[in-house]
Amino acid sequence: MRHALLALPLLLLACADPVTVVRAVDARSRLLVEGAPRGAILYIDGKPLGEAAAFGGNPGVLQVESGTHIIEIKEGERLLLSQKVFFGGGEQRTLVVPKEVVR
Repeated sequence: MRHALLALPLLLLACADPVTVVRAVDARSRLLVEGAPRGAILYIDGKPLGEAAAFGGNPGVLQVESGTHIIEIKEGERLLLSQKVFFGGGEQRTLVVPKEVVR
């Protein structure tokens, strides 16, 4: 009886399912914006994505799909920055709004 009680935990452990760990890797690129004034809006391919200053990092980083995109930052109707940027996958890009265009 005593041997049967000792063997029971071993038998239960032997019947356990194997442990599988799956990790999803996000290969999208990241975009940071520096120097954008409050109220300036970030556009990618003509679509407004929110206030540009919110994507200055920690934790505000924009995940961007691979490919070529037109990045614009506008303050009202005034264009502060416009760049055609290629994102290849996984890299981090920082766009800086020049101080001379910020009022």
